Amino acid sequence: MFLMFLVIVASTDFVPINDFAELDAVAAPTDFGLLIIMSEDSVANKAITFEVLESIEIMDPDGETDISLYFVTMNASGYSEMANIAGKFGGFPTVVSLVGHCGFLELDPEFLASEIEDAWYTWGGGSTQGICNYCTRCN
Repeated sequence: MFLMFLVIVASTDFVPINDFAELDAVAAPTDFGLLIIMSEDSVANKAITFEVLESIEIMDPDGETDISLYFVTMNASGYSEMANIAGKFGGFPTVVSLVGHCGFLELDPEFLASEIEDAWYTWGGGSTQGICNYCTRCN
């Protein structure tokens, strides 16, 4: 069942992440992305994955929005560290918006579509620099 889920997720451009070091390696300072922190419940994992994709499609039917998509599974080496930034809205799976390397905001799954849209227009938007302040970490 888990392998089937990984195939579905992989075919929709989600990138598997093991820990923050991997995320740092693939994210640029001004990137905007969404990270799904998975649970043991494969049905719930699939549901939230499809909700993320549907939300992006509704927000951007032409597919021109540049949102990076990641996921971390429970067996990943950095899962517990990544899960520490989320889960307050009812546990896992959950979605976190990522702005560059430094901004992490858990999105409320009850309002996921509007939360994704709000996060994109607040920090992503393409024409903004997100929340990056060009510190020495990346620049």
